[in-house]
Amino acid sequence: MKVYLATPMNGRSIEAIKEKIADCASSLAKTDIDFFNPFLEMTANDNSVNGIVKDKKPIEMLCNSAKHIEECDGVLFIGSKDELKLSSGCQVEILIAVSYGKDCFIYENGEISRLVELELIWSFEKVKEKLS
Repeated sequence: MKVYLATPMNGRSIEAIKEKIADCASSLAKTDIDFFNPFLEMTANDNSVNGIVKDKKPIEMLCNSAKHIEECDGVLFIGSKDELKLSSGCQVEILIAVSYGKDCFIYENGEISRLVELELIWSFEKVKEKLS
């Protein structure tokens, strides 16, 4: 099995991101799970201010990374459920995986849990003004 590593980056220090990924990679090394790490330190440095990642084009950055989910069996989110709720990019990566029948996991406090259910609620209302 090969998983794509998803972790919040925007607004975090490059060192903190590297530490979270290294911790997870160390745990995965003890299993038969291979991984793809989309974090590129050079890109992060180009998009950081005082060592804190500040994506200038977050959608472009996400798309460049998320395309690699195709090559993986699933997505492994590194962080807590609360951190996931705050990370739009990681939520999109998980939604891509679920939408295309891939597994999703969360790595929190050294333990891996499988996502068993994702509830997505869509609600629409008519637009009263003209779209321009």
